[in-house]
Amino acid sequence: MGDPAGIGPEVIVKCFHDRQAPSRRVVVGDARVLADAAKRFAPGLSVVTVRDVNEVECKNKTLNVLDLDNVASQMPQGKASAMGGKAAVAYIEKATGLALDGDVDAIVTAPINKEGIHLAGYPFPGHTEFLAKLTGSPDSALMMVGGKLRVVLATTHVPLHSVRDLITTELVLNKIRLTHQWLVKFVDEKPKIAISALNPHAGEGGIFGDEEKDAITPAIEMARAENIDADGPWPADSLFARIGSSDYDAVIAMYHDQGMVPVKMASMGHAVNITLGLPIIRASVDHGTAYDIVGKGEADPGSLMKALETAEQLAKIALAPR
Repeated sequence: MGDPAGIGPEVIVKCFHDRQAPSRRVVVGDARVLADAAKRFAPGLSVVTVRDVNEVECKNKTLNVLDLDNVASQMPQGKASAMGGKAAVAYIEKATGLALDGDVDAIVTAPINKEGIHLAGYPFPGHTEFLAKLTGSPDSALMMVGGKLRVVLATTHVPLHSVRDLITTELVLNKIRLTHQWLVKFVDEKPKIAISALNPHAGEGGIFGDEEKDAITPAIEMARAENIDADGPWPADSLFARIGSSDYDAVIAMYHDQGMVPVKMASMGHAVNITLGLPIIRASVDHGTAYDIVGKGEADPGSLMKALETAEQLAKIALAPR
């Protein structure tokens, strides 16, 4: 369910009200919060509490909730709090456990608030890092999918001034490998990956920076030695300007906004976040808790709908006989 004080409950009830579910879906969250949201934003949606995922039935206009009952009625809406952060963490832990145990085939996460989870005592910068810890995954990566783009971030939620020191050959090679492995499993047996530069004009021969020469290019060369079709480093502006007509299966961007801006523009707000490197399938919305519009009925469920569809498609591929 994500942060109970954000727009997660609203987009969830809207999503389940608007479409017939093609698969059995269950929301790990707080039944009271979701029932209140349904009354306001999805009249006619039936909120059903289940004790076990095996009780879930696929019915139209029905929201099955595995109720953790962990949100007090007086919790403030539209703001970060320790209670909201703790509740959001509990939902992630429960859903991840279900996936690791094979009780569900995929998980989809509504937005959390990083300030809230920090107030609750969990020092993770986001879902990706927390899921990696819960699943015991030493390597993971955040990939955004929207429009014709798949973009993997080499670095995620870090200050811009820290990015330069984080861009190492080892890091870039790791992201290339993770991207290649995911694409082989879910997209194409022989994928092609573009790698962006960090600096303007790919460093212009060292005039604008040496990261391309010292870290990114060596990583690409090592990947090619492993028979991975990696190409670059390309200046990000020219790469994303032509990527729609190219034959790349994914792009690896060096930092958060370098990759997120083009994806969100290409997807018109309906992009999907997929975590690479985990033993489970996880997809997520492309937006935050949007505290400024909580309770106004303005939240768009489109990204959540797309995330659910993506998770179902990936699960079918993963479960298909090979």
